[in-house]
Amino acid sequence: TDGGAPSSSLYAGNLATSWADSLGISGYTAASGRGRVAGVGISGRDTAYAYTVGLANSAAQYWGSARASDGYFSIAGVLPGSYTLTVFKGELAVYTTSVTVTAGGTTTLNSIAIPSSNDPSNASAIWRIGAWDGTPSGFKNADLMTYAHPSDVRAASWTGNVVVGSGTETSAFPCYLWKDVNSGIIVYFKLTAAQAAAAHTLRIGVTTAYANGRPQIVVNDAWTSAVPSPPTQPSTRSLTVGSYRGNNYTFTYSVPASAWLTDTGAYNTLKIYVASGSGSTSFLSAGTSIDAVDLLT
Repeated sequence: TDGGAPSSSLYAGNLATSWADSLGISGYTAASGRGRVAGVGISGRDTAYAYTVGLANSAAQYWGSARASDGYFSIAGVLPGSYTLTVFKGELAVYTTSVTVTAGGTTTLNSIAIPSSNDPSNASAIWRIGAWDGTPSGFKNADLMTYAHPSDVRAASWTGNVVVGSGTETSAFPCYLWKDVNSGIIVYFKLTAAQAAAAHTLRIGVTTAYANGRPQIVVNDAWTSAVPSPPTQPSTRSLTVGSYRGNNYTFTYSVPASAWLTDTGAYNTLKIYVASGSGSTSFLSAGTSIDAVDLLT
């Protein structure tokens, strides 16, 4: 081309393929043989985030954006069949249901209400690093990693510890953890006397993993969690080829009250290690991408 901006008619949202309906292509389903799914709205949303609605079964996937004002959505051109409908906050699934699509028909859904418990951000936390949105956005090196190798000279150091209350908790926390690079990162935090007297749940959300990498924690060098089982993830080199997208999963750890320091002026330490017997070395060692880390009240 001459380098100029392409015609707006070529934008994905404006692209029309109705001309193909009359070509008699084997296996092709014309618009008249497809249906639509429409939702009146979605309540329980965090308006700071964009929401997407997806339809999926073993044969097809379709996507549509939820309107920012009320969550209305419409997904057209859907092949007839039964689908799992999923509502995503950013890239985090927060609601699922089943829908059936018929040829030439519209499946209209009443307003979808996302239960408060479906969004981990709604849980009351003593502290939280990152945002529960299904991505490592905001963490150190996150923006660079979609187009650069982790060894790129533009990347900030993958090591370094984090202090809760510093105001840089998220930007100082690396978006990826590897067994052979920065396993054992330390998070420093203080607790009140009341908080230190109780057991708490610590959560670590991940978006994908390589070679079965998963987090194991140590609190104050006095309590060590069990090694969790690895969730199912794509068998690719995801972290080193610019992708953090896999299967979102939340690891939960029940930390007993005996693990906390009773001195309210002292910093508790949380060490996060990457556990796995797989992987190679350096950036090809077992690793995982972080969504959020928090300590619940």
